[in-house]
Amino acid sequence: MAGLWLLLAQPAADLTWHDSESHFWLVLVVAVINVALGVRMSSAASARSDARLFLVSLAFLSSAGFFALHALATPGVLLHHANAGFDVSQPIGLAVAAIFAVASSLQLDDRRAAAVLRAQPLLQIGLATLIVFWAVISLLDLPPLNATPGTREVEGPLIVIAFLTVALYIFAAFRYYLLHRRTPAAMLISVVTAFVLLAEAMVTVTLAHKWQLSWWGWHVLLAFAFGFVAYSAYVQYGREGTSAGLFDAITLDRTAKAIRAEYGAALEELVTELEERERSGGPAPHVAGRLAERFGLSEGQTAVLDRAAAALSAEREVSRKLNTLFRHYLSPDVAAALIADPDQAALGGSVVEVTALFADLRGFTTFSEGVEPAEIVAMLNRYHGVAVPSILDNGGTIVQFVGDALLALFNAPARQPDHALRAIRAAMQMQVAVEAIAEERPDWPRFRVGANTGPALVGNIGSEALRGFNAMGDAVNVAARLQTLAQPGQVIIGQHTMLAAGDRVKSEPLGDLEVKGRVQTVSAYLVTGLT
Repeated sequence: MAGLWLLLAQPAADLTWHDSESHFWLVLVVAVINVALGVRMSSAASARSDARLFLVSLAFLSSAGFFALHALATPGVLLHHANAGFDVSQPIGLAVAAIFAVASSLQLDDRRAAAVLRAQPLLQIGLATLIVFWAVISLLDLPPLNATPGTREVEGPLIVIAFLTVALYIFAAFRYYLLHRRTPAAMLISVVTAFVLLAEAMVTVTLAHKWQLSWWGWHVLLAFAFGFVAYSAYVQYGREGTSAGLFDAITLDRTAKAIRAEYGAALEELVTELEERERSGGPAPHVAGRLAERFGLSEGQTAVLDRAAAALSAEREVSRKLNTLFRHYLSPDVAAALIADPDQAALGGSVVEVTALFADLRGFTTFSEGVEPAEIVAMLNRYHGVAVPSILDNGGTIVQFVGDALLALFNAPARQPDHALRAIRAAMQMQVAVEAIAEERPDWPRFRVGANTGPALVGNIGSEALRGFNAMGDAVNVAARLQTLAQPGQVIIGQHTMLAAGDRVKSEPLGDLEVKGRVQTVSAYLVTGLT
């Protein structure tokens, strides 16, 4: 866009290049390739019965189709003179594509998605009819497309249409960017980029004079817009060895869930087959082949399964040990989620209401100064040996150990309607178990616990090289501060946790407390028991 502005501001630099044959072949080849891409996307939409993917395919088909019409109407190739069909085909195509782009970006519930799928044949026939009808009128030089064109391709009422089209593309790009933020995917970001480039192409075709460098610019923008999506599909194909899942990242949430369920079924059947082979001690022929045929697995996935089945006898014990180690270094819920869906290891997260539980040992630093490191480790291991089961048995997820402290989450990653009560129950059980140990070793420090409920950003935080499952937000920070206000053996909770847990919690109100690093006070309660 900066280049367009420079060319328009310096007319002497906006050179004219009038080469009809180069224009014809360049535009036609790019358009045909991307019509094929749109057809492949439409086929994937039909296979998945996905309304969003279908609407995206129409956006690309309409834009690429009218791009081809622009090529066919190039003056001096099939037609001897320029007509309005050459000028307005691409602005109209971009406008039609923008409508489909915005429709695809909207929240499509089951009812709306079903309506789109019911209208699928009509929309396809309607778009094809419009393109064919336009081609006939334009190439036969019939009215109204035989009108004498102006110096620009967008004039008069088309300027208003161009302005609205740009706004629609920007809106659609923003909506897809939000989807990418929620579930990062290369195909989603390529669609965002494509819609932004199509908006820029509309601006360029509106402002530029025909056959000048600025005018050629919108052709380049369109080629790049289509190219980003085509390249992402190519990379995905190279990774998977099949075209089956090229556009799965664009699909609706309902479709994505169905795809995950399908992969889960394939994994479950694979495990069953391999376990049967292990029990029988004999070969399990054609396991990978049957799964590939049934679930549409890629060549790469099938080859991996084949090698896994062939090497099972030698690798089974190693696999079991690795799985055990994996689970020892991650909370079971996080480990299970990653094993079921490795994509969940991607950086990012989502806002979820959680109950955070912080626990640390009061007087740990002083204790550490007077004993040997081996005794410190023995104490921590013994304490954590009862604290960890208390948390896990109540459905908690231990996020991290930091020295003598630990952080656990409830309601993430697994959803738990009673997560506040679970956290309080875990904290009380942990204190009872620790108290039993402390009676034997009165010189050891004891845990103090704080818990708080509220929204937090939960997900994978770190870098591409190293990351960890964690939670961030004011609710988590408040839990950490409440823990510092507790005495050894006590559990202090926030007001939101108290309200969420209900009347099963016995407590004493502590009033509005000032906590370090926070301007507002926190209403806190000392838990005295559970009914």
